[in-house]
Amino acid sequence: MDQCLSQTAASRTPWITRVARAIGAAAAKIRAGLSRAAMNRRVLHRLSTLSERELKDIGLSRQDVADACGPGAFDAIDLLNGRRAERRQARRR
Repeated sequence: MDQCLSQTAASRTPWITRVARAIGAAAAKIRAGLSRAAMNRRVLHRLSTLSERELKDIGLSRQDVADACGPGAFDAIDLLNGRRAERRQARRR
């Protein structure tokens, strides 16, 4: 019986380990969010330098890029991909 109790106690993770893992997971999420935001800024900067014709070639307009740069645009890349997909569907109809 003592052996059974000691195995259960040994298999439990100490609270400090659980807290450290939770903090590590939260830090990883923050790091991923920051790198995604940096990528969005680079992409939007590059898109803003393209001409109207180049934007049209990839299915976007100057207004799409401006909307993605504006406040409230949580994920600019998702917004631009959505606009492009809407235009493709509209052309197919």
